[in-house]
Amino acid sequence: MGVVNRRTARAAVVAAVGISALGLSAVTAFAKISYDFKVSPHVVKAGARVHVKGDASNDDDRFQKFCVQQRQGTGSWRTVKCAHGAVFDGGAVDTWVRAEHRGTLQFRGALYETGWNANKLHLQMVTPTETVRVR
Repeated sequence: MGVVNRRTARAAVVAAVGISALGLSAVTAFAKISYDFKVSPHVVKAGARVHVKGDASNDDDRFQKFCVQQRQGTGSWRTVKCAHGAVFDGGAVDTWVRAEHRGTLQFRGALYETGWNANKLHLQMVTPTETVRVR
């Protein structure tokens, strides 16, 4: 390999590392969302209660509110309970839900935020769905 080819290869590697470093620094500048969401037990009899507990927050400086949502089977999601919410913190919810009908009951956590120029909350993220089988 000639001297010119080695210099060209070295310059290409240095440029690639520099571009990668710029890309990583841009990624870390975004806001970070953290959450914790648990449902127990995962199998219950009809009429039993299910414990749902969760919290979420975003390090963005917007008003946030964390809510627990449920649905029966493949129906639409409905809100069970919401935290009060705050700036930098969506709050925590700890509640019990009665499993009234047989089938599948699903739960998820939802973090809502306000826009910069609006007071209306919009959905920012949802947690993975937790499923409870009701016998």
